[in-house]
Amino acid sequence: MKIVDIRRITGPSLFTDVSGAMLDIDIPNFRHDNFLQVWGQTVQYVLNGVGWSKELTKTRCYNDGISLFISAPIDALYAACAVNEIVFDLTLSVLNGGELFLNPDKYAKLKKEIADELNPNLIELNNAAESRNVRFLQSDDIVSVGTGTGSHQFSVDTIPTSDSIDWENVHDVRVVLITGTNGKSTTVRLLESMMTQAGIKTGASSTDGIRVNMVTVEAGDYSGPEGARATLRNNDVETAILEVARGGMLRRGLPVMNAQAAIITNVAEDHFGYYGVNSLDEMVETKFVIDQGLAEDGILVLNADDNKIVKYAQYITHEICWFSLDSSNQTVVEHIKKGNRACILEDDKIVYYRNGKKIILIDYHQIPLTMNGAAVYNISNSLGAVALAKSLDIKGEHIINSLSEFGNSNDDNPGRANIYNKNGMTILLDFAHNPHGMDALAKLVNNISANRKILMIGQVGDRSNKDIDNLVNSAAKINPDKVIISEIVNCLRGREVGEIPALITQSFKNNDISEDAMIYSDDMLAGVKKSLKIAEEGDLLVLLCLDQKKEILQFIKNEID
Repeated sequence: MKIVDIRRITGPSLFTDVSGAMLDIDIPNFRHDNFLQVWGQTVQYVLNGVGWSKELTKTRCYNDGISLFISAPIDALYAACAVNEIVFDLTLSVLNGGELFLNPDKYAKLKKEIADELNPNLIELNNAAESRNVRFLQSDDIVSVGTGTGSHQFSVDTIPTSDSIDWENVHDVRVVLITGTNGKSTTVRLLESMMTQAGIKTGASSTDGIRVNMVTVEAGDYSGPEGARATLRNNDVETAILEVARGGMLRRGLPVMNAQAAIITNVAEDHFGYYGVNSLDEMVETKFVIDQGLAEDGILVLNADDNKIVKYAQYITHEICWFSLDSSNQTVVEHIKKGNRACILEDDKIVYYRNGKKIILIDYHQIPLTMNGAAVYNISNSLGAVALAKSLDIKGEHIINSLSEFGNSNDDNPGRANIYNKNGMTILLDFAHNPHGMDALAKLVNNISANRKILMIGQVGDRSNKDIDNLVNSAAKINPDKVIISEIVNCLRGREVGEIPALITQSFKNNDISEDAMIYSDDMLAGVKKSLKIAEEGDLLVLLCLDQKKEILQFIKNEID
């Protein structure tokens, strides 16, 4: 029995909608009941001792683990983590025969930690923003009221009194939240393009970085809470489009509330084993946390082709806009009959329904991103983005212009089925890293004619052996003639060098791909170089670049130029 993780929760998360401290522990299932009984007594004893008797406690059991939550004021979350850890230690002591007693010195230390962290000005500012119905955002060093063009920021140490703030110039901008297993960043980019076509200054945070007016201002993965807050505090932003990754929701909670629209693109098996999420049903529940971030009149866009999403949607009270590749999808058909919103593919055209009115937008063959229909998953991504845009009342002409111009280049959608040509060879660069994404990519690849298919693949070290096997099973559907298996030395994450390539090799052999067809590389850039070296005219190179992306892109550009 041990602590796996302890963290601050600053917004709605998997099983709580208030701020506090979360502690995850490893514990065998047969010990859950006994532990929780003692923990329940211990936590109340300690909370009473530090003057937090009215704080809430919650627990969530999962296979060989428990999450333990204590609510706390937003200006005492670090101290709350210390309290939660003391409660755990005392619980262990009691379970081992000790007395339910905490030394007065430890109580005094906890009370001092709480007192030192308390910030009355922060609480006053939060209350003032709430009373005026504007957003309040809190980081370690900065707090702010309002968002985008109406954002005003202050250092945590020099927060002014609320009556000294010019509230007339504090306001909020529209916010869109985007989550799902695959297609998140593409949906962000598509919606960003549509909003820009409409003349709206957008801010976007995603795994690609932070962009304002389509220009990258911060490179890197900014799909977490800090990326969202940085975007929302940019005074040039008129509408914020925020990718909300699973990890951020579980680690900190939602970064912002009162969003105007949100989407769940799809939910598939990926990232199991983190923060007590070990099954597809639990992942679906995690993704639906995004619903808590919607304003009362906010619209939730959902994928009707995903059975798990359809099943969970019965618990949703917000207005739903369904999207589907299948115009005969019964969930959508019944929804449209009731006059509700939906976006579907009908006779090869993207069609939007609202209040019984049918709006025909564009044939998918006219959307470069779909590669004339070969990239089916990008038809689905386009449907979701259109549904979001219409939720924000973006005119059809702007949506059509965007879809007809947005393509597969690295500039439009970096790392997502980017196509390059060199000496009669076709190079496809992609970031597919889970079975769901790989299945979609395999369908695309198998729609592209080629003399031979050369696949470069690797995987990061924190995926389970089963996850890696499933990824390779999906990749094998490409039927590659040659496979370059690359080590990802920067992401071993506890694995030994050579361990993952060995697993990938065995999985390909299990899929009847000869070891003679496999080549090994020390890293992904070396793998790309080997792929190009053995490629011939008429070949298709499928390069799954999960590492060294910048270097690989530059190398490919240099080779083509």
